[in-house]
Amino acid sequence: MTYDLRSFAAFCATLVLDNGENLALEPFQRLALKDYFAGARETVIVIPEGNGKSTLIAALLLFHLRYWPDAECLIVASSREQAEILYRQATGLVERSGLGDVYDVRQGYRIIRLHGSSRARARVLAAVAGTADGVIPTLILGDELHRWPDGELYGVLHGKLGKRDGQMVTISTAGYRRDSFLGVLRERAHAMTGFVRRGYKNYVRDGAFVWHEWCLQDTDNTENMTVVKRANPARFVTKEWLKEKHDSPRMTEGQWARYSCGIWTEGEDPWISAPEWDRLAVDIGGVEPGEDVWIALDGGSTAGIAIVAQRGEGIACRGELLGEVPLEMVERRLVELSERYNVRQIAYDRVAFARSAELLAARGLPMTEIPYSPERMSIVSTTLIRLIHAGQLAHDGDPVLRSQVLAGSTKETERGWRLVASVRCRALIALAIAAHEATSAPAEPPMFVAL
Repeated sequence: MTYDLRSFAAFCATLVLDNGENLALEPFQRLALKDYFAGARETVIVIPEGNGKSTLIAALLLFHLRYWPDAECLIVASSREQAEILYRQATGLVERSGLGDVYDVRQGYRIIRLHGSSRARARVLAAVAGTADGVIPTLILGDELHRWPDGELYGVLHGKLGKRDGQMVTISTAGYRRDSFLGVLRERAHAMTGFVRRGYKNYVRDGAFVWHEWCLQDTDNTENMTVVKRANPARFVTKEWLKEKHDSPRMTEGQWARYSCGIWTEGEDPWISAPEWDRLAVDIGGVEPGEDVWIALDGGSTAGIAIVAQRGEGIACRGELLGEVPLEMVERRLVELSERYNVRQIAYDRVAFARSAELLAARGLPMTEIPYSPERMSIVSTTLIRLIHAGQLAHDGDPVLRSQVLAGSTKETERGWRLVASVRCRALIALAIAAHEATSAPAEPPMFVAL
């Protein structure tokens, strides 16, 4: 049999699924593997769960093992247990399809061999770099790439592909850490020349690398099953099935976003959703020049700044991210803001900004040290979430502040619930501090005027 997409589709039709039906390759599955059969070295497929991705890859494993000379297949996942899920999919297809005379399944060793060949085999590995020593694969199948601890094994395995014209196909749902290996790979794919989004699918091929991604945008209505269905191309994923899944008491907002909508989140269960933040955007009523404002700074040479004005019992806010800049530029920006607004207070953390704060205070800026203790962060975090839930926070829709807010993560300890400070959400932490200071302060004329 020729090793091509048409032959693979014919092979799939001989396989029996657990519902007793034969595996009929769907159009989206043909599309997902088209570049692989055209010779692409790396294929990454990101798609919501329930669309048969594991079954598709298990079928590819059996096809490759049977029709590629002396095939060496590796099944790789974040853990051996996760990899065994794909392995069991393959062995189940063998058993139900009556292919025991073709494949030798060795359950105890987690190996599938091809009868009549001393070399052709498929075996399970965990996503640890040392497990790939001495391996010369012809096909690597990676499962749930978003859970791999890092990209070290991916890099090691990729480096071995050229020895036997090997290829790699990895599958995953959307992840919950944009700074994870898959998150960074996704960002690079989206930035590649030729990247396109057609309907609810992202695609790019750049040389030997291919990226397929079925997903909603975080601005889409994830409560509308007609919309959600568009990111779930399998014919057997129905709107009724999605609704039942959505309404399950076990389903969290973060899980629904990732596993059914293909939307990336920060944290397994994000502290705020994109629609919840977007609903607070206003066209008018933002922070205006000359207003009394409270400013907070998070970080030093990598700084996030928040500017907050009182609005009755709530606030209007702006945010800025200065990035990797010298402290002198941060100081200069605070002076500029003090010339533009009537600044009541500039809150900062002494650890990162002590000397600069002294210099700015000497110029007349109202610098106030705010300790970043867990207790303090719990207080300011609670203030911010209260304002958001009450609809008492307004922002101007700035995309930088939005990305910083959505990148936030939280921690629950005996000291209370709080947002976690990190370089990914500097402006968010500054916003929490400034919001608390502004809503705790009486509305009165400023005590300090910047020079």
